[in-house]
Amino acid sequence: MARTMRALSFPEPWRVELIEVDVPSPGPDEVLAKIVSVGICGSDVGIFEGDHWIVAHEPGGHGHETGAIAVEVGKNVEGISEGDHLARMGHGYAEYATQVNVVGHGKDELRKPLPIVRNDLTPEEISFADAVGCAINCFERAELDRIDTEPPRAIVVGLGPIGLILTQILLSHGIEVAASEPHPHKRGLAQKWGAKVFNPRDYSRATHGRHSVLEAIREEFGAAHAVFEMVGTNETLLDAIALVKSGFRVMVFGAQKTQSIPYENCRKKGVELVYPEAMVNSKADKDYWIEALDLIAGKGGKRLELESLITKRISLEEAVQAFYHYDREQWIKVIVEPHKRRQS
Repeated sequence: MARTMRALSFPEPWRVELIEVDVPSPGPDEVLAKIVSVGICGSDVGIFEGDHWIVAHEPGGHGHETGAIAVEVGKNVEGISEGDHLARMGHGYAEYATQVNVVGHGKDELRKPLPIVRNDLTPEEISFADAVGCAINCFERAELDRIDTEPPRAIVVGLGPIGLILTQILLSHGIEVAASEPHPHKRGLAQKWGAKVFNPRDYSRATHGRHSVLEAIREEFGAAHAVFEMVGTNETLLDAIALVKSGFRVMVFGAQKTQSIPYENCRKKGVELVYPEAMVNSKADKDYWIEALDLIAGKGGKRLELESLITKRISLEEAVQAFYHYDREQWIKVIVEPHKRRQS
């Protein structure tokens, strides 16, 4: 195996470089993994643009949506062999990594976590585990199982990858779902699966006068027992608060540094604002790695439709330009394959 590798580095906001560095050497308690697949997450784009709270200057960046293969195993590591398919590797915008993806809230860092072996899944399937785990966490923190007087209803505001996965999970549990999303190909997927969809850009003064998308959702779908804010803007947060039933929950998952909350509206409605962590339910003291991987594998139910979320697969060289020109409107999930070479 080569002694050097290619990796992306994010030294400062709005700057990404393809560099060559030494392949990391695994310690006795570590695994060296070949990164096969890493999904570009919205948090990675936010880090690149400088408006996310996470800072990631190391080679490989914050690349956490990884699927990998073990190539070297430390002498103290048990249960992992060369060739195993691995979940939970970090620093994924690189050809190889020893870093394990931790939750970043002071828990896993203390116990030197290991990657998870899942030879029943391809590395690309494994790379969706982080997004799926986040969606499961959002679903469980909404506690929709407490609704027993009427069919539960949920609204998803923003159909990025996690919003689309969440929509599938909600529908699979028999929950009525409406989604607000401006981009037609994303709405089309949710509608195909059974959600009622709305385009917020359809409602302008010229076409609907004073009629807004909020009024349309209320009239055609109704207020919801849970609203999932998946965009990360104050405008969509205010929409979510307006759409939730009195006494119920808004799940705030979109990432923004600061928020302006309408105290009077929240107080009068008795709205609960819940901020799910990524892969961790701090209320239940659990993480979702195994549940997410099992759901991807279809254990105990229907497999998630993930292939339809992949817009394209690109090399590290192509990923540089992808970050500089990231197209939130057209792209859903971009998969980077670090060992792929750009086609000439």
